[in-house]
Amino acid sequence: MLPLYHKNFKCQFKKNLLVLKSKKWSNLFMEEIMKNKMILKDAFKTFTLDQDKIISPEETVRRLREKLKKINLDILESTARIDNGRLGIPVYFSTCGKDAAAVTGTKKQMGKGGTPAQAEASAVMELVERFSFFSFSKNPENFFTETYRNLKENALSFDMIARSVHDTSQDIEIASKIFENIPLRWTRGYNLTRNEEVLIPFDWFFAINQFNGTSAGNCAEEALLQGLCEVVERHVSSLISRNSLNVPAIRPDSATDPLVMEMIQKYRNAGVQFRLSDFSLDMGIPTVGILAYNPETFPEKSEIVWTAGTTPDPQKALSRALTETAQLAGDFNTGSNYVASGLPKFRNLQEAGFVMAAKEIDITDLPDLSDNNIKVEIQNCVAALAAKGMEVFVINTTHPLLEIPAFYTIIPGAHFRERAAGTGVGMFAAKLIAENQPPDIALAELEKIEEQLPGKYYI
Repeated sequence: MLPLYHKNFKCQFKKNLLVLKSKKWSNLFMEEIMKNKMILKDAFKTFTLDQDKIISPEETVRRLREKLKKINLDILESTARIDNGRLGIPVYFSTCGKDAAAVTGTKKQMGKGGTPAQAEASAVMELVERFSFFSFSKNPENFFTETYRNLKENALSFDMIARSVHDTSQDIEIASKIFENIPLRWTRGYNLTRNEEVLIPFDWFFAINQFNGTSAGNCAEEALLQGLCEVVERHVSSLISRNSLNVPAIRPDSATDPLVMEMIQKYRNAGVQFRLSDFSLDMGIPTVGILAYNPETFPEKSEIVWTAGTTPDPQKALSRALTETAQLAGDFNTGSNYVASGLPKFRNLQEAGFVMAAKEIDITDLPDLSDNNIKVEIQNCVAALAAKGMEVFVINTTHPLLEIPAFYTIIPGAHFRERAAGTGVGMFAAKLIAENQPPDIALAELEKIEEQLPGKYYI
């Protein structure tokens, strides 16, 4: 895969700064910074016991440790298994080294898997994902500040901006004029749907999505697929939870994947009650939801866990949901409290009543986009989203020293909890002005917006 960031971008930007100011982003310079094309490569799976990977989880951890020995950064201090064994599904911590802790602001990352090796690999790659993303976002060399008005020929369309906050209001034309004059931090990204490079307003999408869509993998294709699936998972989860949708239940015994069958039996052996759901909706990409609780320990020592998993293969999506539940649950007997991400937390079973669907289906009834080539799986998922009118954008956040593929995936129109529900372009524009501009300038700009959009509560 060709890099999304040309190595001479920084010096070219400085050299042409005066030209840019005078020529309003000259076509010559824009052609130079937009000339790289993302090329997906074949990525055949060689490990499929747990999640599908191009190498084993043991090799993933070994390669990372070898890489860390060669660079002058303290990123990974240690890994440790932290579950108490009651459920029998491993959960790992990766402890940040001092450099990673300083960049990410956290000390540990968690990892999940059906086997100890996969859980450890998940924990260290989660750390790589976060370290790469924060390093990218905090490096000013990855961005330049400009207005959409001066970039629109090479930037993603305003329609994508409106979709990102689900704005279909009558004020959209006025809001578009406001948006195009806001100074924003821009970076280079790629539109996987249209197969073209575009400029993306980073802060705009981070304000909406936060870390949703960050990923890392053994190869670029692994990382891209993971990020895309995470955004889809959060999207369908948001729609189902917000609207209390009654979706079909999945018969657990319809699973045929050996590791999935083993994990289902572990839940049963521990006395954990669970309900599997088809969260795929009409997206064409399989997502499995799970609601789980332990009647023996709830609510004194455990919580109701509601989560989901998305992958091109429905049985691997179920595997992901089962391991995610184990990660969140604390073995259903430790009194731990998990932080909700894609789905809200139920306080009691009455609140979860709509999840208990009457209709049951088999796991094989879900859409299946799997292929032995991860490249093909990406293409299948992008095509499924395109059929729904949704486009996939990615930003390469790979750390230059680690050189482990990492990306930030953005799908305008995808929902994520309540972050953009009931908002609009005008509101997010006002929010970014208030947060990023000096007080005097922000006040003047907000007064201009109020003149154009009178009576809005957010101004």
